[in-house]
Amino acid sequence: MHIPKEPDYARPEFWVKPPAAELHNTPTKKADVFFVHGTVLHSPTDIYYDTYNEEQRKLPLRPRMIHAGTYEKTCRIFQPQYRQVTLEAHLHGWDIVRDYYAIPFEDVKNAYYHFKTMWNNDRPLILAGNSQGSFVVLALMKYLASINEFPKNLVAAYLIGATVTQTDLDELGMHLCESPTDLNCMIVYNTLAKGATKGFTIFPDALCINPLSWKNTEEIADKSLHLGFVETKEDGSQILRKHATSAWVDKKHGALIVDIYDRETAPPREHFPKGDLHSYNYPLFFKNIEANVEERVNAYLLSKKN
Repeated sequence: MHIPKEPDYARPEFWVKPPAAELHNTPTKKADVFFVHGTVLHSPTDIYYDTYNEEQRKLPLRPRMIHAGTYEKTCRIFQPQYRQVTLEAHLHGWDIVRDYYAIPFEDVKNAYYHFKTMWNNDRPLILAGNSQGSFVVLALMKYLASINEFPKNLVAAYLIGATVTQTDLDELGMHLCESPTDLNCMIVYNTLAKGATKGFTIFPDALCINPLSWKNTEEIADKSLHLGFVETKEDGSQILRKHATSAWVDKKHGALIVDIYDRETAPPREHFPKGDLHSYNYPLFFKNIEANVEERVNAYLLSKKN
């Protein structure tokens, strides 16, 4: 197995966008987000993304826009390049993939410490990710908790597209968010079309938050609460669709269910179960996440004044 050379986070090319650009935004941004993107590399032969490959380093730019972009209004974004596991390597089975994840964990841990030491300076902090990135951030949070270095300036963690269980929360000393302004809590969900029951990243005992209500209760949140689905075309142009879907939590399957698609009409994705809207976890609720990040950070800042 080829393992690429580890990145050096003191060098700007090992961040998806140079940190210097984010540091210029300090006066206008209230918080920082340490964001780890999901799987971007397809390869039938490689296990790991190579952060020294210039072409591969361009791949996270789209997630920067359609996923991390939800935090941009309120936060400076620090998004590391890391030796993530390729999509095809995940097909070897999760028992094997867990071992593969030791490499991305080391990179993300090193990137986090560089970020905290050099740039964060106890500013309000959000830990966030998508898919593989969320799983790795969860591992990072567990590590920090185990050595008593869990960040005291944490606003919340948005670990979207991963499975988080009550056991995980107990290990972290955290809880699921119960309102739009709850603090030091976890937001997690995996989206399925109406009628679907399986997701590629939904494992037993998965917990779920509804991003229309920011609760984990099962009542239907009406589409009137939906602030906007941001669809991004291949050319980078975007279309905003407001009030596009209702949503509710299915606790039996550990998933967020939407009615914009059903199991038969959901856009297919190779290797993913029918009706799994994994690729839409962020875009479907882009404007709701964007608004909530601002609301939650404001609640954190207010709590520090009291």
